[in-house]
Amino acid sequence: MQALLREMAFFLLDTGKVQRIRNRLDIPLLMVLWIMATPDSFRSVALRFGVRPGSVHDNYSFIIEALRDMSPRYIQWPDREERALIKERFQRYSGFPGIVGALDGTYQNVTAPRVHPQSYINRHHQYSLNTMVVADDNLLIRYLKVGEVGSMHDSRVFRRSPLYMELLRNENDYLSDDEHIVGDSAYAVTNFLMTPYRNLGRLTEQQTQFNRQLSRCRVRIEHTFGKAFGQWRRMLESSNIDLALDHFTASYVLHNFMILTGEEIINLDQPDQFPQRLLEQNDDADEEEDVEEPVQNAEFIRLVNRAKRLGVEKRRIITENM
Repeated sequence: MQALLREMAFFLLDTGKVQRIRNRLDIPLLMVLWIMATPDSFRSVALRFGVRPGSVHDNYSFIIEALRDMSPRYIQWPDREERALIKERFQRYSGFPGIVGALDGTYQNVTAPRVHPQSYINRHHQYSLNTMVVADDNLLIRYLKVGEVGSMHDSRVFRRSPLYMELLRNENDYLSDDEHIVGDSAYAVTNFLMTPYRNLGRLTEQQTQFNRQLSRCRVRIEHTFGKAFGQWRRMLESSNIDLALDHFTASYVLHNFMILTGEEIINLDQPDQFPQRLLEQNDDADEEEDVEEPVQNAEFIRLVNRAKRLGVEKRRIITENM
C-alpha cells in the first residue's frame, strides 16, 4: 500500500495532474482499492469510510484514470535481455523453445451500453468487452488491449491490435527469428505465434507431444487471468464504457504492480493453485478461427500470407526436433 501510494503521488506531481497534494491521498486510495477488490456498492463503501457516496465516486474516477495513465510504466514488452530469460525459463519447464509470452482473450462484463448494445453480446449471451493480453511465465502482463466489443472473436481482436502489425513487420525488434508467443487453436499459426495442431483424430505422436508441451506453457495466460480476477474481483457494471475501460486497465496495472514489487507468484511446477472456475471462463481453445475480414491493402495480405507460411514451416521444424 505504501509503495503504491508513493508511486501514485510522484506520478500525479510529475504529470501535473495536481500542483500540490493538499489533502490525504491514502484514504481515497484505500476506498478505490476496496471497490476494485470487492463487489461492495459505492454506498456501502461510503458508509464504511464515513464519507458521501458522491465523494467515493469522484475519488474513484480520478484514481482509476491515474492508474490507466500509469500503464506504460508497468505494462511493457520485454526487451532482448528479458526475452532471453523468459525463453530459458519456459524451455526449462516444458522443453518448448523460443516462447516469450502466452496470448489469449477474455470477456469482461458490462451492463448494456446505450449505443449499439447488440454488438457487445458475447457467445455466452452477456454484454461484455473483449480484452486481449500477452503474459510471460511470471504472470506479468506484457501487452494489453482493452475496448473491443464482446461479439468480436479473439483472433480478430489480435489482428486489429497494434501488436499484430508490429509482429508482422517486426521493424522494432519485437521478436527475433527464433522467438514467438503461443496461443490456443482459436488463432492462426504464424512465424510469431505458435498454436497447437487441430486434433481431427489423425495427429501423430510427435504432433500430440507438441500440443502437450505448448499447452504446458500456454496455461500461464489462464493463470494470469485467474490471479487478476481473483484479486480484483469487481466486474464493473456500467453503461459508461469509458469508465469501464479505465477500471479494467487500472486493475491490470495493479496486477503488474503487485508482481513487480515482489509479491510471491505460483511456481510453474504447481499450476493448480487457482480455482478451476476462474480458468474455465477463459477457455476458448475449441473455437474455430473466424473468417478474415476483407482487407484492401495488398501489401498487408502478402505479409499475412507469408507469416502463415513461415509459421507452418516453423511449427514443423519444432515438432521434428522435440
